Formats: sequence, C-alpha cells, structure tokens
Amino acid sequence: MPIAPPLESLLDQTPMDLMELYGRMRSLTNQADFTGTLPAIWQCSDESQSIKKALFGYVYNCPTFNLGRVGALLDPSRLATASHHGKDIVIFGGSHIGAEESAGIGYIERINGPHAPCCGMLARVLDDYLRVYRRATQLIKISREDTMTTVEIPYKYLFEKPVSDAVRIVIHINRLVEGEALGEGTLGKIYRLNPEIVIDELEFIKPLQTKPQPIGSLLTPDLFSFRKKLDYDSHEPKTMLEVSVFDFLAEIVAAPFPHRRLCNINTWRQFHRIASFITDHFDGSDINIFVLAGLTIDHTIRHNTVIPQFGFWMEHGRALEARYFGPIEINTLLAEQQIYSPPVTFLEYAGL
Repeated sequence: MPIAPPLESLLDQTPMDLMELYGRMRSLTNQADFTGTLPAIWQCSDESQSIKKALFGYVYNCPTFNLGRVGALLDPSRLATASHHGKDIVIFGGSHIGAEESAGIGYIERINGPHAPCCGMLARVLDDYLRVYRRATQLIKISREDTMTTVEIPYKYLFEKPVSDAVRIVIHINRLVEGEALGEGTLGKIYRLNPEIVIDELEFIKPLQTKPQPIGSLLTPDLFSFRKKLDYDSHEPKTMLEVSVFDFLAEIVAAPFPHRRLCNINTWRQFHRIASFITDHFDGSDINIFVLAGLTIDHTIRHNTVIPQFGFWMEHGRALEARYFGPIEINTLLAEQQIYSPPVTFLEYAGL
C-alpha cells in the first residue's frame, strides 16, 4: 500500500498572482537573512513556463538556475552544481496545467500551434491508463431486480494475463462481487454486487432497473489496479514520470479531474525528492535553503497563476531542524509576508 498523497480538496488552495507570490517569497528570505541568494526552478520545459522563470529571476535580481526537465521532472543532482553559484538557495517548482478543462484534461491555446493538452507530457503519461479505465467503466454493467443488484463482468477482465508493455486493468473481483457467479451474461459472468457497495452507493443503485447500465463512477480505485511492464532504469522522461506515479494511477484516473490530480501528485512526489536530497547532501553546510512547490495554472502562454502547496525550509544546513509545510501551512506562512517590490524595472534587470 503506497503512502497516500494529500487529498485534492486540501491541495486546491487559492491561486496567487506570480509577482505577489515571488514578492512574498523574497520578503521571507530577506527576513531569514538569505545572502548571495541563487533562485533555482524546476518546471516543465513548456514555453508557457518561460515568463514565469524570467520573473522569478527578476524578483531576486539573479538569473534563475534550472533544476527541471519536461513534465516538471526534477533532477536533484543539478542542485549540487547550483550550490556553487551562490551562497543561499531559494527553489520554486512543480507541475503546470492548462486552465481550460475538458473531459478531465487541462488545455491551453498555443501561439504557434493547436489548442492542446497542457501539461502535454503528463497528459501522455495519463492517456493509456485513462482510456483503459473509462472503457472498463462502460463494459462492466450493473442492474437491479427486486432487492438484488447484480454486476456483469466481461471475460476480458476475468482471465489473468501476463504483464506486458501494454496497460492492463485488473479488476479486484473479490471486492466487487459477493459469492460465485449466478450465471452467464452477454459478454461475461453475472455476480451479485458486493452488499457493502450497494449500501454505500444506494442513491446511485436504487433507480436501476433490469436493463444493465454501465458501472461508471462506481468503479472506484479500491476495486481495480493497473499492470504494465515498466523500465525502472530508464532515463527517458515519460517513463521516469510514469514510474514515479504508477502506484497512484488508479486513484488518478478515477478522480473527477484526472489530469489535475496527476499534476498535483507529480508535484508532491518531486517535492519530497528534492527535500530528501537537500537533507542528505547539505546537512552541516551552513546553507539556507527554502523550497516552495505548487501547481501552476496556465491561463495563456504568457499568463500564469500559482497554487502554493508545499514548503521546505532548512536554516544554516541544520537538516534535523528543517521545517515542512503542508498546503494550509505554506499559504499561511506566505500570507504573513509583505510583497517585496523590485527597485528596478524588468528591462533594467535585463540590462536593456
């Protein structure tokens, strides 16, 4: 059983304007006596993230060091190099998603391209799993006659198949049904639906009639899992992201907004990777490090807002005293800060 990520309702905090967020971060690090501060960022390589990166450097009056790859995949080893480019380090990062939602996927209008999923890399990671899950929600059917609710499970989900490169869904039959099969259906076998599901989902089940209906959202994450042969040694970004979130994909595909849930879980996973790297490699170093992670909302290619979700703060290399901040705590901490305003214009910062 993997460690459960924070609930989506907890991660869905109020978005913050970029310059407000950066200004509050700058005030925080100023008060904490950060000196020779290097801003570093891990984010997707998408063009929608470029202005965000530039503005981060502008607020800290120092060009931003890159720690990320496509899909907001973090490369913690780059932090060792970054530590030679300044004394203290402030890090910002996380996944991004298009603000326009359609069928559970976030979209954005490209300047020189189509209306497309964004983050496109995470959408590609999600695609096969979401398609397999949604097909199962339509093929598995339930019906009700008198007081008995039955479920018909197609044979394709009853026979065990070997693990392969293709995504397969495994239905947890013992959790979905009660007892042995009652008979044959059109595509598979008919069982009595688990009475616990009937009780929990009575509002959904009560109107059912004898004509079978797709199980739909009743196919919850505890009733299935995925199988796929994964290359855990791969350095290909899509595979690395897939491996990182694989244990959570059942929960992700069953979420009301699966693309966003994937983005948030990816941010959560990458945040703990960098926090772990910092405590292992910078303990006793006398370096101040502050990390803020969250979800970037891409309203357009040029305009983003950010939902702060996680924070990490290590002072003077004292790893054992490092502080972690959850979604509510990091937003409270930021709200207590003044909004720093750079003393020069963006063009002056750029040397123009």
